[in-house]
Amino acid sequence: MIKTIAVDKRGDILTDVSLQRLKDQDIAWFWVDFDQPTRSEINLLSTFFKFHELLIEDCLTLLQRPKIEISRQQIFLVSHVLKNLDDDYETINMFVGKNYIVTFHLSHIRYVNKIVPKILQRGSQYSPLHVMHMLVSEIVEGYIPIISKIENRLDEIEESDFYKSGSNIMDEVFELRGDLLKLRRGLRPMREVIHRFLVSRRVEMTDNDRKYFHDIYDDLVQQTEVIEANRELASDIRENFMTYNSLKSNNIMMTLTVISTIFLPLTFIVGLYGMNFKNMPELEWQYGYFLICAIMLLIAIGMLWVFKKKGWLDMFK
Repeated sequence: MIKTIAVDKRGDILTDVSLQRLKDQDIAWFWVDFDQPTRSEINLLSTFFKFHELLIEDCLTLLQRPKIEISRQQIFLVSHVLKNLDDDYETINMFVGKNYIVTFHLSHIRYVNKIVPKILQRGSQYSPLHVMHMLVSEIVEGYIPIISKIENRLDEIEESDFYKSGSNIMDEVFELRGDLLKLRRGLRPMREVIHRFLVSRRVEMTDNDRKYFHDIYDDLVQQTEVIEANRELASDIRENFMTYNSLKSNNIMMTLTVISTIFLPLTFIVGLYGMNFKNMPELEWQYGYFLICAIMLLIAIGMLWVFKKKGWLDMFK
């Protein structure tokens, strides 16, 4: 589906005009949006607009990273769009010239429809760079609620008694950390793209336009910093959980060691008198059983006293 918006030199805004009409001399600038185009509509990129075949190829494939190519005549921008964390990245491609902007996306991008009313209301005051700025700004702002949701959840986990929640909470932390990595893969390259755009000498734009794009760059820097901070927080939560469980395991092993150490001499005594030798005079003594029990009790109490004196029982406080 192709949508067109044009602004003539009198400042009038025209919608759904034919492509041939866009070539008229009275058209100041125009925007053509390819939304889920058909094969015949895709061919217009080469037959009507005469875009380079390599750029058209980029439009038809999902690039691993956002990219920008700048020449004297045209800016070509590929931006990644993330609707939600469960979906894969989608792309929107922009061809921006002095009097036109052509957007191309194989899937529906909701941000396009969000800026259409602004163009229809104030299009005579805008330019192709304004449309590019508004689209990129909407895309970048779309990451904010996703990042905030992850940040809030990590804060909840950190403030809660997550140490007693078992492995389920760690599974969630690992999942959140993976989501942050996914967001970073989309935002960091986009930050580099906008930086290249700002420092390029081939782009002709006013100081006002530069301020708008610099604002986008600042937002990208802030969002990537928030992502890095949350990744560190997720790592801290994981390390704290592992440290807690390690200490807990050590306490359990120390407890078992103390018990085993106490019962070691007692087991020796029990084993000694369980060997069934006939020549053991104390077995015939009337108070032999009580004496051995008393000795065993004194040994246990004595060992506990030694452990306490050495501070080995402090872990039980």
